[in-house]
Amino acid sequence: MKFAVFCLFVLIFIAPVAVFASNEPVRLVIDGTEVLDLPAPPMIVDDRTLVPVREVFERVGGIVGWHSGHRQVSLFYGDNVLVMTIDDTTANLNGNRIEMQVPPIIYNDRTMVPLRFPAEVFGFDVDWDSETRAAIVNSSRYNGNNGNNGNNQSEEDEDIELPDISNIPHIPLPPLPDMGQNNSGSSEENTSNDGLPPPGVTAATTGTNANLAQNISTATIQTISHPQTTITALQTPRETGTAAYVAVASSPISEVQYFLLPDNRLVVDIHNAVSLITGDFYVAASVPVSGVRASQFSQTPRVTRVVFDVIGAAEYSISLSADRTLLTVAFSQNRISGIFSQSDELSDSLFIQGDILPAINISTEGFPNFLTINIDNATMDAVGGTFTNGVFASHFTTGQRTDGTAYVRVYIDGDWPSFSLAQSANSVAFMMHHGVSGVRYDSVNRELRISRNFNMNINNLVRINNYLQYRYTFVLPPSAEVLGRGEISVLDGFVNSVTLARDTAGNTHLTFNTARVLTFSIHEYEDYFVIRPRLPRDVSSFIVVIDAGHGGSDPGTGHNDVVEKELVLDVAHRVVQLLDADPVITAYMTRREDTYVSLINRAEFANNLQADLFISIHANAAEFSPGVLNTEANGIETLYGISEREAAANHPINSRQLAEIMQSNLIRASGAQNRVLLNRPATVVLRETNMPSVLLELGFLTNETEAARLATPQYRQLLAQAIYEGILEAFAV
Repeated sequence: MKFAVFCLFVLIFIAPVAVFASNEPVRLVIDGTEVLDLPAPPMIVDDRTLVPVREVFERVGGIVGWHSGHRQVSLFYGDNVLVMTIDDTTANLNGNRIEMQVPPIIYNDRTMVPLRFPAEVFGFDVDWDSETRAAIVNSSRYNGNNGNNGNNQSEEDEDIELPDISNIPHIPLPPLPDMGQNNSGSSEENTSNDGLPPPGVTAATTGTNANLAQNISTATIQTISHPQTTITALQTPRETGTAAYVAVASSPISEVQYFLLPDNRLVVDIHNAVSLITGDFYVAASVPVSGVRASQFSQTPRVTRVVFDVIGAAEYSISLSADRTLLTVAFSQNRISGIFSQSDELSDSLFIQGDILPAINISTEGFPNFLTINIDNATMDAVGGTFTNGVFASHFTTGQRTDGTAYVRVYIDGDWPSFSLAQSANSVAFMMHHGVSGVRYDSVNRELRISRNFNMNINNLVRINNYLQYRYTFVLPPSAEVLGRGEISVLDGFVNSVTLARDTAGNTHLTFNTARVLTFSIHEYEDYFVIRPRLPRDVSSFIVVIDAGHGGSDPGTGHNDVVEKELVLDVAHRVVQLLDADPVITAYMTRREDTYVSLINRAEFANNLQADLFISIHANAAEFSPGVLNTEANGIETLYGISEREAAANHPINSRQLAEIMQSNLIRASGAQNRVLLNRPATVVLRETNMPSVLLELGFLTNETEAARLATPQYRQLLAQAIYEGILEAFAV
């Protein structure tokens, strides 16, 4: 045994040497000039030329980053990012999986990468001169001729046909590498910080190089999880009338990251966003930008990327609007040029005008004397004023904070108002109005306070949780009519607004219109009631998402008078009813009615909830050939797939183990045929979820006997009970 281990040890250490074709030197010619000063010579590995990555690709204008923790090298060229992993033939080109003939390696403490593959990906011409043993590269910026077009016989003489990546499964991009000035190329570089830029603004430098763009952003863009959004437009200076570009989103943006590359390209990534904007955009002569491009940079995760070619040491700032639907990239700080007040019998309004749309947030910490409108990345050039015959407000003052935030302070003289916001291209209207009395949202403590000027038993309140519509309602008794009716605008990333309305029975419906799925608690104090929004993850021990497959325009399969979408929705409701009775488990459904929900939105819904388990319920069908049914196939089977994100999250169990648990419980309860577990990592709801996930096929509707069983309420309840018990078992592991 010891001898065998020793031999294996020797083989492991000599094997890498055996791949070299010969000891003959390999020459490298780049853009007509032979490169003689390389720290490690080019080598032939499995008939492919490998070169030291940093020294070669920085010569042709690329940028090289190293991530020691993941053993990954990143090549930036143009708008392309190619990520390669040491000893792995799977690369990642702009977020898409792509295969190489040979992997990068570490040799003599240098990172060596295959030359032809990344070179041709970036649009270079690569040739091989067998007589001189020279690899010849002409980059896209070189117009010369290498003189060897007719003599290209080599171990690399075949052209690599780049595969079509449009339908290839996507893999996530690793974190962006460090963009520092370390040019060693060594595998030991950047080990102190693992090659990662700091969070938030990342590598967007501020004043570190007088020749580069200068970041003057004063506010950090907070990451707040929202459902996937769509970037519908990029407004240019021609539309905004300012030195700013505005990305328009169909719903709140979750996360924004940006960084400045050493060649003065400002890269802005909008996460969890599908792009409808592509290509080049208008560049105004008055704006210090020579080019602007946008694209769907990555599919998994979904990232919309906008790249600005900045001219010189121009100043820029990046901010989100209060509702997180407008992302402004301004190449000057916003100037608040005018503030105008207006009052009528019902409301007071304040119009705040800037060079670009003011990015504001409201603070009510001065209650009941004043409220403050903070304006990020702005200088205040407007003066205060008064409200003539103001209904609520008496006057306002303006000011400037040292962090670059401008502010307006509105003084309240009388009852505390309800307020709402409206915005145009470069101004915000802040409106204070009647409608709600004795109700205030405290944005600092994130809670709604209701004056106790009416009787209410908080333990008997009816709650309506329309989480799929992002609404949560408390039904207050008729005595709550003293609160009035109307809307309070919030926009704090959790709650968009709070509305009060009355139903036909005289009850007051207090509804939170939320930016994400939330849960709420209500508390009673001496002078007021308090309602607090919370993330489900913060209050729930276990979260399960139950996915009823298909729905709406997608019926699924249907045979023997049973339709899949109807069957699985019924079973899903039965499972959730069992889970709702369990005090330690919180259950959510991806659809509660006969509605269509896209596969990716089902997965994103579970991810945003940070769910512990995802259970997708389906029914099966079988055919011998198209149109020829297999009526004999029967039984229950479970699909699973362990995604990279699930594996990285280190859950107590994985999807394979969850599949075994669910299959065992279903077979034991139903007595159905036990079909094999199926590993289906490409299935969207299994691939895109971050937690252990399974897809349950409860039986074959093409089998008359099995369809008849699935049609009965008794059998559906039996299956629901088995799924519930499987979930309990999974959480007990």
